[in-house]
Amino acid sequence: MEISPEKLSAVVERFKEDRTRIADAWHETHDTEACLNAHSAALDRAVLALGSLAEFPSDGLALAAVGGYGRRELFPHSDIDLLVLLSDDRGEDEETKAKISAFLAALWELGLTVGATVRTEKEFTAEAAEDVSIATTYLESRFLWGERTLYDASRDDFFASLDARAFFRDKMLELRRRHQKYEDTPYALEPNLKESPGGLRDLQVFLWCARAAGLADSLQGMKDADLITEREMHTIEECFRFLAKLRIELHLLTNRDENRLLFDVQEALAARLGYKATGLMRASEALMKRYYWNAKSVVQMSIIQLQTISDRLVGGSALATPVRLSADFLALGDEMDIAGDDVYERDPKAILRTFLVFALHPELTRFSTRLLRALWHATPKIGVAYREDPENQKTFLDIIKLEKGADDALAMMNAWGILSRMLPAFRHVVGQMQHDLYHIFTVDQHTILVVKNLCRFRRSEHAHEYPLCTQLMTALPDSWRLLIAGLFHDIGKGLGGGHEIIGAEKAELFCRRFGLSEEDTDFITFLVREHLVMSRVAQKEDISDPEVVERFIRLVGTKERLDALYLLTVADIRATSPKVWTPWKAALLENLYHAALDRIVGTGGEATLADVAERRRREAIELLHGRVSDEARNRLWRELDLVYFMRHTSEEIAWHTEMLALHVMDPTPIVRVKRNATTESLTILLYLPDRKDLFLRSVAWFGKNSLSVVDARVHTTRHGWALDTFLVADAFGRFDTPEKLAQMEKSLAAALIDEKPLPPAPKARLSRRSRHFPTRPSVNIHPDESHRAFILNLVGTDRIGLLYAISQVLAKYSVNLQTAKIATLGERAEDVFLIDGAALHEDSLLLAFEAELIEALLPQKG
Repeated sequence: MEISPEKLSAVVERFKEDRTRIADAWHETHDTEACLNAHSAALDRAVLALGSLAEFPSDGLALAAVGGYGRRELFPHSDIDLLVLLSDDRGEDEETKAKISAFLAALWELGLTVGATVRTEKEFTAEAAEDVSIATTYLESRFLWGERTLYDASRDDFFASLDARAFFRDKMLELRRRHQKYEDTPYALEPNLKESPGGLRDLQVFLWCARAAGLADSLQGMKDADLITEREMHTIEECFRFLAKLRIELHLLTNRDENRLLFDVQEALAARLGYKATGLMRASEALMKRYYWNAKSVVQMSIIQLQTISDRLVGGSALATPVRLSADFLALGDEMDIAGDDVYERDPKAILRTFLVFALHPELTRFSTRLLRALWHATPKIGVAYREDPENQKTFLDIIKLEKGADDALAMMNAWGILSRMLPAFRHVVGQMQHDLYHIFTVDQHTILVVKNLCRFRRSEHAHEYPLCTQLMTALPDSWRLLIAGLFHDIGKGLGGGHEIIGAEKAELFCRRFGLSEEDTDFITFLVREHLVMSRVAQKEDISDPEVVERFIRLVGTKERLDALYLLTVADIRATSPKVWTPWKAALLENLYHAALDRIVGTGGEATLADVAERRRREAIELLHGRVSDEARNRLWRELDLVYFMRHTSEEIAWHTEMLALHVMDPTPIVRVKRNATTESLTILLYLPDRKDLFLRSVAWFGKNSLSVVDARVHTTRHGWALDTFLVADAFGRFDTPEKLAQMEKSLAAALIDEKPLPPAPKARLSRRSRHFPTRPSVNIHPDESHRAFILNLVGTDRIGLLYAISQVLAKYSVNLQTAKIATLGERAEDVFLIDGAALHEDSLLLAFEAELIEALLPQKG
């Protein structure tokens, strides 16, 4: 079938006239709601006219608007999102198919991208149950044409079969994946108005989840259902209007469906919206600052609303036994809550203590919704008197001095607008853009990333990325001073002149106001003032020239300052952009560091990782006392890389060498077990040709024999053999004699090469203690620094068979395990895996993989 060209042309011309009229009205009124509704109404008229021209049947077919079109939020160049729903018998009708094809072809003549789906009622219901994106389209569909009873019946079937809890779970995983695509920050220099964190999509997610749960269909409905307060509702409406205004103007400016605030359009867009340049800020920078402040509000609202819906839908921690953390705070399961609604009113100093108490209790994973709301309302109380109060200053320093969690605390304080109130100098860089080829984040976000990188150097799970940085950071006295330097290193940007000089002045003022010693003040201001010098010398000067190195040494002076400057330089460069940090740049910096270190401490110092590894080798040789020949020892050690020697102690290396030196190429599985004298645990060494399910078979055997894995280190030799060590708890003392240990070695070795299918993971209920102190399951996957592997962080309530259940999911998706760190903190399991595999690079498989991991973390109910 073909639609008459003359009649099609008339519909297209009418639609173009409507769009021109709507654009003119927009420029006069800037009424976002009127503009969006008008575009939707204009498209309704065009779609219905084309449906009539295509001679759509009135029975067995229903046409529905979906997506933004379904919400009547159609932007000037948005896609045409439609659903053509067919009865099952109509789906086989060739004449109907021809009419639909003609209709869809005609839609493209309107000048918009067509996103249309044709489904029978059975197909749609089945696919919506499997795909959260399809389910979302039906949540906001709007009937346009055809058989209304078909549409209503299918919609009723959809809602009847909708699993609100699964929808919420998958929507949260989808949100996290979307955020990761945009670097998990609303502060990218060229954000996407629709998809970036803090964009329009974040405002839509919690309404979708509320609608799927049957809680509300609108913001007003959410307020009436006590999901949001009136102030929150108005904040959300204001955020939406701002973003919608930007997106409408951006579409009209670019004359296409453009949602990215690219550098190319920022200046022109700012001019159209009335922003003016000032002495220190371009009009585009003023616009983007306004955008980032709006994005911050969206993120805050999103966190509060999604937690509220989660509490309603899957249950919060209200039934958990309250545990008093301090006079003002208590724990409800894994949530931190306030002891009363008036905590911050009664004692505003508790605002800062919130983050310190939270960081000191790693068993807590989030703030309660009540706490977040109270914190949001209380933040404006932070003023000059608050900042100058000695008790508040001490609390702030205590947060920075935390051994663990300082970076997360500072990031949360920035996210909730508290950091810029405690440090007025920091407020200037919030949303401050950086117009260069390197930085992809605003100054404040870059600064937080620098602090996170510095804290990352302390953590063993990241030691494989930059072992030298981890070695230096853990040995540096009072490493908290580096965090202050990180906070201030770019704080002078946008103020004119050398930002490092301005930053050093502001850092010195901070140190004196907060009562730091002269020594600490000098150390911090040195780092801020000179934070660019090491990168400059390494990249732009000839570091093979002794005079260049000598000048650098005269500036640095001491090993402590050299170590700190190297760490800050690496953290700074890594926080600019993934493309900036390269192996070449890393080698230049490391060469300069070692050249300077040799001159400062002499050649006797451990200048390289190779030196450290060599020392451990020497110590291991001494421990072996000649029990292994040099030839046999070297044959094994040639297959072990630097990471192995950095991750294992001299004692462990000696034990491994004694056990394996005579079996380097032997394919027969080698299992060696020794009982640790000081604990109820066993250390187990496995050595055999690597295979895909090796880790799974290992933990399956441990679980079957009532052994709980406390720690695991997985290593692959250069020639492809697995060299794995496990620390397992033998709570029942089953392997308490040499004979039983020998039997264990034989049994485990046989299990590792068994080809029989493994049984399903055992089901286990929560212990009584775990029911009162529940841990919210958490799955987080992100690329490591090499971007060749991923770090998988899992948090859940520990139980028998948990590691086995996790390993089964890894095996199912052919995810390879490189290293593993299994940590059990009381009833709480925190596992870190370094993994790779094809599934991690495909969004649909990754979403399913994450969903199954979350289900694996959940204990059996009942």
